[in-house]
Amino acid sequence: MRGTFKKYTKKVLNDAVALINAPRRTATYDVAAAWTALTAAKSPAELGGNRTLLAARAEVNAEVERCTHTAPKFSSDARIAVFRISSQAQVHPVIATRWAGHLQSAKLEVVLVANEGYLPGMVNFSCRVPRAARTRNPPINIIEILNRVAENAPDPTLRARLGMSFARGHKEASGGVVPKEEFEELMAVLEIGKTRTSSKNTGSGKRRYATSAQTNTLMNYFQKP
Repeated sequence: MRGTFKKYTKKVLNDAVALINAPRRTATYDVAAAWTALTAAKSPAELGGNRTLLAARAEVNAEVERCTHTAPKFSSDARIAVFRISSQAQVHPVIATRWAGHLQSAKLEVVLVANEGYLPGMVNFSCRVPRAARTRNPPINIIEILNRVAENAPDPTLRARLGMSFARGHKEASGGVVPKEEFEELMAVLEIGKTRTSSKNTGSGKRRYATSAQTNTLMNYFQKP
């Protein structure tokens, strides 16, 4: 690879990778188009002129732009930001990575982007550790956090029902594909959109939560912790 890096600029190589990845992220999941372009090209630079790849990248970029402005809601403990989108394109990982680079908070640990439009009856979601939280000690482990949330569900069968595609990947970039009903149960455990008003138990043994609009809004997460 050293010879390749010497022969081509970083921009050319990065553009080539982005173009090859674009077709599989489109609504048609056109992997064949990427393979055809790759095997026909004589150099990475040649991929930059491939109309099929350019069209795929434009389609994906348009979907990212459309969905990335979705406002998030936060877990009651402010540790998880959830963005819910609906797209037939595989843009949820891209949006999760983008927002992970922007949101800042002393409490925030996970950015989760859930795509309800990618597969019928399923929710595809991607999680990333926010850039501001990557140096914390001990390190944030998304897989452990997701499993802990599922295990705290009122129904002890939730973790099993989420299936083998839940909390896959690695500790800083995890995600999964789960049934919509089970995903809603997971969101209920996180108490998305509720604000914790007291850390003490009430007389009934349950914590109190505000039912009004969240106070930990999006703008709070653009400020330094």
